[in-house]
Amino acid sequence: MEDLLTLHRKQLRDLQSVITQKKKSATKKTRRGVNDDCERLERELKEKQALEITALEEELNPTSTVEENDGSSEPVVGDNPPPPEEPEQKEDISTKLQETTLEDPTTPTNHERIQLSTSSKKPNRAKARLARRAAQIEEITAQAHQEAASQPNLRAIEAERMKQLFEENGLVEIQIAPDGHCLYSAFAVGLEGAGISLSEEAKTSEENGEGGTKMRGYTFTRKAAGAYISSHPDDFIPFLEEGETLDGHVRKVTSTAEWGGQMELLALAKEYGVTVKVVQAQGVGVTAMNEEEGEKADVWLAYHRKGYGLGEHYNALRKK
Repeated sequence: MEDLLTLHRKQLRDLQSVITQKKKSATKKTRRGVNDDCERLERELKEKQALEITALEEELNPTSTVEENDGSSEPVVGDNPPPPEEPEQKEDISTKLQETTLEDPTTPTNHERIQLSTSSKKPNRAKARLARRAAQIEEITAQAHQEAASQPNLRAIEAERMKQLFEENGLVEIQIAPDGHCLYSAFAVGLEGAGISLSEEAKTSEENGEGGTKMRGYTFTRKAAGAYISSHPDDFIPFLEEGETLDGHVRKVTSTAEWGGQMELLALAKEYGVTVKVVQAQGVGVTAMNEEEGEKADVWLAYHRKGYGLGEHYNALRKK
């Protein structure tokens, strides 16, 4: 049981950290939905833990009777029935009751009879077990909250380090929506800042005054990354996940909201002939990619690990 309670405390600790990140990253528009989602997650975890405690108790106490399970005062199957009363005893009791008057102070009232009947029942063991489980869960929850509060705020630490790196390199951060397209959108903003066109199609749209090109820059960078990967299969096949084909991966890059990573970022750097510089709180702070071939410009990106509730995220950066 102690091992299970320890596991439950860790689960609640981890959930509390997730809930804290979700609430901190919520906006005015999404706060209500985030709060409802957090309450649902906490409720589901508590219900799951209660079931696990119940199952373990039943496993540890396999001889529990029906009486313990449902709290009923009825006898269990297999109990010997009580011996029948003697007729003389019944007659004697009946006679005594008839001789007792309403004014007799020894006669119990209806209220007293109810109290006597209630007090004679056995305690509801099922309710007692539920109360014990609820108390255990509340204790685990309180401990998880306390431990989460004592842990360092990794998000704040990362934000402070990123701010320092931005100042050292003369950069301004541009927020990108955390929608699965963040790497491609941030790269498109970086190209725009460097004066590099996303594609001939995008250039034509801008010249014709068509709206939406800037809003959906990731559509062009996704196509560019997919095209480069397709035309250089030997450079990327070794990095595919087990069982994944190159064509299947390219379809995810060009046609879905699949998150991009190092492989796609390298493809974009080579396709556009730029050097990609990524700022992150971990390690040396700034890492460069495609420096030898990226002569056109530097495209700066900010890589966050802890700052967003949905996980890892890219924002765009520009020189001041």
